[in-house]
Amino acid sequence: MCHPEVPAGAPIPDVRVTDAVIPVEDGTMPGLMALPVRVPAPGVLVINDVFGRSPFYDQLARRLAQAGFVAVTPEYFFREGSLPEPTREAAMARAKRLDFKRWGRDMSAAIDWLRGRPELNGAVGTIGFCMGGTQALLLAARRDDLAATVSYYGFPADARTDASPIEVAPKMHGPILGHWGDQDAGAGMDHVEKLRAGLEAAGVEHELHIYPGLGHGFLKASLEDPKTPGYDQACTSWRRTLEFYRRSFARTPVVAR
Repeated sequence: MCHPEVPAGAPIPDVRVTDAVIPVEDGTMPGLMALPVRVPAPGVLVINDVFGRSPFYDQLARRLAQAGFVAVTPEYFFREGSLPEPTREAAMARAKRLDFKRWGRDMSAAIDWLRGRPELNGAVGTIGFCMGGTQALLLAARRDDLAATVSYYGFPADARTDASPIEVAPKMHGPILGHWGDQDAGAGMDHVEKLRAGLEAAGVEHELHIYPGLGHGFLKASLEDPKTPGYDQACTSWRRTLEFYRRSFARTPVVAR
């Protein structure tokens, strides 16, 4: 499973949130924007998994805002409609109706929209999960203006667009941070290593982590009880993510407003 829900009892960060209305090529894409105490600040586009925008990602956007970033989590399945039931089968059926090339254009438009917000200081990064993690990697090849790219259990060999992340690795722009569990057969550790080799050969700044004993969707454990299997590793991945953003955003010139 990916991340359809927030575990019961998990704290919800107390930050400001507002609706996001993002212009795309054939209308507007809805979403949620979470704001830190101090703005302007760097921005992060949250690219959701196969379930689309869910309570988990609204909560994650709030976590990013609590850490000092402006975060927006759009519902990119807005054309395909809501799920009839919160099951993997329903999510996968809806995903088959998604135009993957247009989805990439939507996410690129969301980056442009976020960068133009008055709450932003000009620096924008991404974070994607599952197929959203794949999209984050593809955007790193498509654009040269991202301050930071984070992929959680993306699929390096996924070729539902013109080319897979492995194939476009030489075109990617760093810095890139990736997280995978070594039991994630869907992503495939052999594919992760091919991605790593491609990035290294091209001299792309990257940092890929593989966590022993964990499968797909492991970040949810960071919101569970500390005794939950994988809790420490999930928390480590999140700490690495926040530290990566702080380092990367510190290198990006601030745009005067």
